[in-house]
Amino acid sequence: MPPPSSGGVHLLQILNIIGDTDLKSLGWHHPDALHLMVEAMRIAYADRSEYLGDPDFVKVPVDQLTSRAYAAKRRQEIRIDKAQQSTEVKPVDKETLQRYTKANESPDTSHLTVVDEQRNAVSLTFTVNYGFGSGVVTSGTGILLNDEMDDFAAAPGVPNAYGLVGGDANAIAPRKTPLSA
Repeated sequence: MPPPSSGGVHLLQILNIIGDTDLKSLGWHHPDALHLMVEAMRIAYADRSEYLGDPDFVKVPVDQLTSRAYAAKRRQEIRIDKAQQSTEVKPVDKETLQRYTKANESPDTSHLTVVDEQRNAVSLTFTVNYGFGSGVVTSGTGILLNDEMDDFAAAPGVPNAYGLVGGDANAIAPRKTPLSA
């Protein structure tokens, strides 16, 4: 799945900074709700000025900017009793932003959600394991086949592609479901 657009990155960052604040309970146009939204926007736009650009030419740190942990850190900068001047809100430095890199996030997993005009929804998450799954494409379809068989222990005590060692309990057998993270 492609990363969110530049607009999507800073929108996600704003929403993450607002977090689980119950804006509805504050009421429409409540000063505290408006203040939080404006301050979240100032922070996201400051980061936008430094880090967002054409991803064909610059490495946009999408994972870091949209990290909930990073949003929580930036949320701490907001004083509910006082607005900051926009000129005082600066983008975070690169070293701090790097701390919010998602560890062990697989590029081999995709998620999509589809909603039709009758509001029927389908949500699908799939993993092909490795960069190209089994390396087998179904003839005439372009569909890449998975390689989740690696989640079984091919042989007790022998590591799989990720270095995980399984035992007899996770041995391959008919109608058996492999362990999975």
